[in-house]
Amino acid sequence: MRNSTLKQTRTLSLSRRANPCNDPRYPVFGGSFCKNERRIAVVCEAQDFPNLYEVTEAQCQPDTTCVDFIRPEKSTPLAACLTNDNIRRWNNGGQRGIICDSNGRSFKTSANTMVFGMTTYDTNSNPTAVDSMSGSVGGLTLGRTIHESHFSAVYKNYRAGQLVKMCFDAGPR
Repeated sequence: MRNSTLKQTRTLSLSRRANPCNDPRYPVFGGSFCKNERRIAVVCEAQDFPNLYEVTEAQCQPDTTCVDFIRPEKSTPLAACLTNDNIRRWNNGGQRGIICDSNGRSFKTSANTMVFGMTTYDTNSNPTAVDSMSGSVGGLTLGRTIHESHFSAVYKNYRAGQLVKMCFDAGPR
């Protein structure tokens, strides 16, 4: 049985991040993913030949953790190093079954659109797939992933105080 740790956060500006592709041979951002808890791998593609690409890595700043998201408008994978103040951590303590973020939490915000993300890491800080991950707002299910290391969802019309609950099942391994 694995002891998986989950990182959960929210951010409001995934689609406004600057293009990290600085090499003129590979100027098109093709996506990014968490290489581990502290490093992002960025895929940059050639303008005229999308099958040509390079992957570069970037270290997260101190007191930040990498979280994977999927940008809904393009289904592009996007990793972000987020401050640990905005991240909630919990683990399954080696237990089987669905483990949730206690009873959930609510946010005091005037933002109407919220983006939620979770990434599971193993004890060596590498992303690890779990049996399932899910999230809900005010009892409404945002979605579910199966055999993935990350889950993200966009929720529109969030009202301050609505309860957000995130869960995962590490499985029997």
